[in-house]
Amino acid sequence: MFTLLRTAALAASVFCGTAWAYGGGGSSAGCPKPKFMEPTPGGTASALAEFGFVASKNTDIGSLKVEINGNKAEPAITQRRNGDFEVKVVPLQPITEPGKARITVAGKSREGCSGFRAFYVQIKP
Repeated sequence: MFTLLRTAALAASVFCGTAWAYGGGGSSAGCPKPKFMEPTPGGTASALAEFGFVASKNTDIGSLKVEINGNKAEPAITQRRNGDFEVKVVPLQPITEPGKARITVAGKSREGCSGFRAFYVQIKP
C-alpha cells in the first residue's frame, strides 16, 4: 500500500512539474490575441500603391505597427459596425519592381496579448 501511495505521489509531482515548466499551467493560453485578416490586395498585384486588412475588434489600435518591406507605414483606421477595424496603409512610393512585397503587422489586444502577422504580395507588372 505504501509503495502504491509513493508511486502516485511521484507521478503527481512529475505531472505538476511538467505543467509549470510550460508556462505556469497554461494561463497564457486564455489570453485573446488580436487577429489580422482579409488582406487587400491578396496574392498578386501589378503594383502596390495601397494595402488594406482588417484587425479584430479586440485590437488595441494604439499598439498597431505596420511595416512595408521593413519601412514603417502610418495606418489609416476606420471602425466597422461589427467592431472590427479596417486598416489601410500607403507605402512612401508605390512598389512596382517585380518580386514579393512583405507587409508585417504587430499589435496587442485590449487584454495586452501580442499578435503578429506577415502578408506577402507578389508584384508582377
